[in-house]
Amino acid sequence: MPTYNGIEVTEEFYGFFAPYFANLISPIEDPREQDNVNLNYPLSSYLSVIILGLCQGATTMRQIALLSQDQAFQQQIAFICGDGETPRSQNSFTNLTKQLSPQSFQQPYNLMLHELYSNNAFAPFRVNGLRIGAIDGIELHNHLYSDLQNVTPCAYCLKRVHKKGTDQEREEYFHRQVIFSLVGPAGSVFFDQEPIYPSTDGDDKGSEKKAATRLLKRMADTHLLDLIDVVVCDALYADADFIRTATSCDLMPIIRIKQENYNIMKEVSDLGKHLSFSKSGYDDARKRHYQYRVFEHLTSWSAYPGELCIVEIQEQLSDGTAQRARWVFPQMDAARLSPPIVREVGHLRWQEEINEFKLANQNFDIKHILHHEQNSIQIFLFLKLFVLAFVSLYVSRKEPGLQKKVFC
Repeated sequence: MPTYNGIEVTEEFYGFFAPYFANLISPIEDPREQDNVNLNYPLSSYLSVIILGLCQGATTMRQIALLSQDQAFQQQIAFICGDGETPRSQNSFTNLTKQLSPQSFQQPYNLMLHELYSNNAFAPFRVNGLRIGAIDGIELHNHLYSDLQNVTPCAYCLKRVHKKGTDQEREEYFHRQVIFSLVGPAGSVFFDQEPIYPSTDGDDKGSEKKAATRLLKRMADTHLLDLIDVVVCDALYADADFIRTATSCDLMPIIRIKQENYNIMKEVSDLGKHLSFSKSGYDDARKRHYQYRVFEHLTSWSAYPGELCIVEIQEQLSDGTAQRARWVFPQMDAARLSPPIVREVGHLRWQEEINEFKLANQNFDIKHILHHEQNSIQIFLFLKLFVLAFVSLYVSRKEPGLQKKVFC
């Protein structure tokens, strides 16, 4: 049996997981029926093999196809799903994901997330009662143009120059997605995703923010954001328009800010000359001292119409060095976002980026989805993150002690 974060995927996990993936795939319409083709296997058989193949540690369609020929795996499929003979063709798996709609998976998954919330499954992920969401961009598929042979870049490919200015300079093409996850002491649970489309002006960072904005608005429309209080982002999202979007979706944004040339940072620098790190604490879990100072009612960010607050946190690491971070959020949220909470949320954001995606990459090779078709990329990524979400939920049930208390 494969392991995830030290937890073995056993029959007990499958007993927990099987009803959920059955509810995911049962409403999905089979696109092949519209083509009047001979259907050797139902859609549920294909999706069951893919999902359970991922649970068994497969990371590519080729590995899933090979696994589907294993007699023990076929017996497991029959035991869990009640299916008999299973599909085994790699091309069939891949072609099917090209025809399916990513939203056909997301809609039943949204209902599932609401049901999980109603059943209090997300309680171990709260931080002082707050439900924390994190946005992150992830690269999924890249290749050098010279290595493409007969494959050409698609309409969704982003482009950059590889080893610019050298004799090895080449154009590199890649795909990126923006991922939204619930994060907390118990790990992370994937919620939704949005592709980053090529920019028309060469501003790929702007393209990521546009993708994140589309994602938040869609999640607000589907009521997924009803399950979230705070959204935490890295410095790329230190943007007045994005803060306005988040607040319009009834979220409290907490955003890392690094740009020293911002007027608001100059205001903080001037104020900091007269404001020391007067508050301090000790993080017993991470074994480090920290101190912080708060800059309130900041108005020098002209692009943002309201007042802002910045919490600056300095931590003493075990090697004797100091680590400093600044987080900005609307002043109107300051009463609920105390500095210790902001600090913990910041750590969860870093943990989600470093640990959770590292875990996803180790178990699913998530950054190397070897399909060059937008539907296939989104669906295969969705299914990988879907499995990982239920691993996190399973672990949180098995190890309730993972939940940590944040002292304010």
